[in-house]
Amino acid sequence: MEKCQELVRTYVATDGDDTIKELVQHVDDQLLTLLHIVKSLGEYLTSEDGKIREKGIRLLSHVISQCQSERISKQSTRVLTTFYLEKIQDADTIIPALDGLLTLTSLPTFGTNEATDTAHSVISHISMKALVQSVRYVVFRIIDALFAKHLAALVSSPTFLPGYIKLAEGEKDPRNLLLAFNIARVIALEFDITNHIDDLFDITFCYFPITFKPPPNDPYGITTEDLKSSLSACLSATPRFGPLALPLFLEKLSATAGNTKRDTLRTISLCLPVYGPAVAKSFASQMWSAFKLEIFQPLDAETADKAVNALTTLLLVLGKNKTAGPGSTEEVIDELTEEVITECLRVLREPEKSQAQHAIKIVNACLDTASAICTYTLNRVAPFLIKQFHDPDEAAHRDPILAALRDVLHAIRELKEGPCREASLAFLKANKDTTLGALTSGLNTKVSRGSALSGLLQISYMQGVLSNEEMAFVVHKINELLGSEKDELEDLRPIALEVLNVISIVSPKVVEENTLPMLFAALPDKAPARDADEERAKYWAILSALATLCEAPTLFEVLVIRLSTKLEIICGTGPADRECTAAYASALLQAISNVLARKSEAAHPDVPKYLDRLLPTLLTSVVTAAISPTPENEVATHPKIIHPIASVFSVVIRSAPTAKQASFINSLSKLFYEARVEGVLMSKLPAQCNFNPFDENAPYEQRNVVILLTASIVPLRPETELPFEDLDQTLSSLVEWCTNDRTSDVQSINATRLISSLVNKHSERLKSWMDGYLPNFWQETIYNPRQVRQVRIRALQVWVAVTRALVVQSHQKGDECVNNVFSLFEDPLVGRAAGKAIGEIALNDDGVLTKKNSATIRLFALQKLCARLLPRVILGYKESKESLIQDAYLVALASLIKAVPKSTYAEYLSVLMPILLRGLSLEGTELRTNIFQTLLQVAKDTAELSATNTGPLAEHAGSLIKAALSNSQHSEAITPSIQVCALQLLAILPGALRYDILHPYKSEVIRKLGSALDDRKRAVRKEAVDCR
Repeated sequence: MEKCQELVRTYVATDGDDTIKELVQHVDDQLLTLLHIVKSLGEYLTSEDGKIREKGIRLLSHVISQCQSERISKQSTRVLTTFYLEKIQDADTIIPALDGLLTLTSLPTFGTNEATDTAHSVISHISMKALVQSVRYVVFRIIDALFAKHLAALVSSPTFLPGYIKLAEGEKDPRNLLLAFNIARVIALEFDITNHIDDLFDITFCYFPITFKPPPNDPYGITTEDLKSSLSACLSATPRFGPLALPLFLEKLSATAGNTKRDTLRTISLCLPVYGPAVAKSFASQMWSAFKLEIFQPLDAETADKAVNALTTLLLVLGKNKTAGPGSTEEVIDELTEEVITECLRVLREPEKSQAQHAIKIVNACLDTASAICTYTLNRVAPFLIKQFHDPDEAAHRDPILAALRDVLHAIRELKEGPCREASLAFLKANKDTTLGALTSGLNTKVSRGSALSGLLQISYMQGVLSNEEMAFVVHKINELLGSEKDELEDLRPIALEVLNVISIVSPKVVEENTLPMLFAALPDKAPARDADEERAKYWAILSALATLCEAPTLFEVLVIRLSTKLEIICGTGPADRECTAAYASALLQAISNVLARKSEAAHPDVPKYLDRLLPTLLTSVVTAAISPTPENEVATHPKIIHPIASVFSVVIRSAPTAKQASFINSLSKLFYEARVEGVLMSKLPAQCNFNPFDENAPYEQRNVVILLTASIVPLRPETELPFEDLDQTLSSLVEWCTNDRTSDVQSINATRLISSLVNKHSERLKSWMDGYLPNFWQETIYNPRQVRQVRIRALQVWVAVTRALVVQSHQKGDECVNNVFSLFEDPLVGRAAGKAIGEIALNDDGVLTKKNSATIRLFALQKLCARLLPRVILGYKESKESLIQDAYLVALASLIKAVPKSTYAEYLSVLMPILLRGLSLEGTELRTNIFQTLLQVAKDTAELSATNTGPLAEHAGSLIKAALSNSQHSEAITPSIQVCALQLLAILPGALRYDILHPYKSEVIRKLGSALDDRKRAVRKEAVDCR
């Protein structure tokens, strides 16, 4: 007891938190009881000094809020409750007393009697107007806590409800209002409010509509939407609010605009189902008048949508009040529904006017209400539109009529599973002849063809509506347009193909038997002549159509068979014009490749089977051509053919199971390294063929086929068994092949991709190669100044590929390789190439090291690399004394900046800006484009932040404008892509910089824009117009 008194005295003297903690610990350890603390506080609780009394109560409240709840017995709870209820009547002690009460209300020992006494005392003795917001919040929390655990006791109290209404009246704080709305909602739901409806409604509706806007950095995080939702939930809590609320809602609708209208309409939609049909009926006519105004004469689209939603909610509620006669199974429609649909049909008599769109919006919304309303709406609207379409007097308006029908069909398609969807589909099945007749008739006229196709698309999506015969009829009608001599579809071709594609998913046989033969027959047997532009455009359109339609497994198989057969024919005959034939063959392959890519993305299970069925056929065509006596004359060796075939290889092998990958790559390696034909290639090529692409004397065409080996190995999974006995030796040979002067640049780049993939996926097996071969390769080839420059550049590309393969997986060897590249900056022959290589390492944009290709990639590895490289490059540039080295660093920055995340370079902008501006004088389109794109992003960010006063952009505005202007003028060194970037930068500057900063340059900019406005390239002229 003495210890307790000592601690109490200490707290009163010092307000120390440590004292509270010690008291709490003693209570938890049962060395003290709360009674001991109350007794020790005796003289302080009765002190004439209000501050002393407040301290005493605060100490007690802190202790009971922090001690273990089991230390507060039921008797203690009762005594403390009585004690606190007495203290809330004292203005000096009310705040800590309320805090103590709040703690007690959460305790399991706080019973019904305590709850009743607390509620009575709070509503009797507390004047909210005399309290600050934070204290009023505690009062609301106490009431909320009482509701949570002792609601029944308060419901039975006759004095609580009127007392609470008086207590809560006039509250304005958002945090308190959230609680007040929740409490009012519970009262409306659980209490008998018969004698207090008006008062409860008044203290609630007075806040409607919510106009609160949260202050900046609001610590409570309360949003306007939080308050709106809470108030709406309160107003929609009881049907007894209906007669009071609806007249006021209507008044708000007629007298206000903007957000208030939208809030009112949204709240009406929430409240009407609760208020019920009887109340809704009383105000139905007035509401329809108000909603009609908002729908047909809308302030904006959002308000109109909310009005439509409120209207359909009203119709749904009114429909619940209608019942059919005894023994009838029919659902009865309310008079207002009839009136609404009649009004919509009146408006639709003039389908070409904008009002018709609003009418269709109402019609479509009615479809998603109740099945009876849905059926009634369709029974009146669809026949009306179809009859109107066939009316000769309405011939000029057939397109808007079909557009309205299309919108109705689209609304049906969008319905979720349920009674309305079932009713809609039942209606369509019963009336599909007339609907289909109108839509297919609309195809005959150019003006209505778009709406007709769109309508057919909607009905095709609804499975079960059209039979196979009806789908065949639709396909036949579209085929007539697709196959016409004159292009009847023009820009409607995509939607026509989409209709066929949807039908092909449901019934592929229909498209296979009707459309595909027509399209295949239209493909030429040989490539059109160089000047036959129309024929060339025609086969591109046909192939595009085939690629769109043939995604389904059965259709794709037909596509592969037909196109690969045509490919073999045109590649197997000596062409009159190799270039034209190669272009045609490339288009055929591209069609297959495009479909395969989509099928792979969709994980179609039939893709892997083409590893056996398609790849050997394509490979045979290429290899046979490459080993012919005159490979340079063969179509299949043309680069335009090789690259799309490589794309096909990549997609198919990527999708294949690991075992099939291993088997295929084993056969392929035997062919490429030993000229032996095994496995899946057996039936296609002779057992021994003179195919040695890696031989030093191999012709160009054979070397070019290595691209297919790269395309086959890059997508392999790391666990796929490789056919190479000595991977170190294989990689070393590939490196030597890349740097051989008989290997072309394109061939070398493709082989470096193969090296990159192998190093990335099998780095653990290559430790000796990286520790032995790589350093020697660096010293003898790349770093050796006596080596031929072209060989060093090629070797540097290999080094970049290996380095990137390591850094993306955060391999420790990666940083060593990067450091080696930096050491080349002082080399006069390859310094600038080394600078460019820094950016290439970080960018990783060649499509090899990706998750899709099963590469080993560590999260954020490249971002971390950029974070290390950027400051190093900036520092190197600033500290370089020789212009040669400084240029290398400048090239490195221009190359690297594209790979650096915005968040990384933002902190260096003040230093970067002058360096980047100097970089705009560099040779090389890619480097200058990178810099312009970075500056463009900086300008966009500045404009979004409205930071137009100071900063790097404002400081260097003059230099920036002059550099952009000089790069916007056509010359040999300035390509159209650079011009476009420069003009885009100029166009965004007025939004990023103040007028007074830009004004001195206005006349010069306008004058020099003149030449860009007359530029020979359309893209440049367009950007110049936008900039001006």
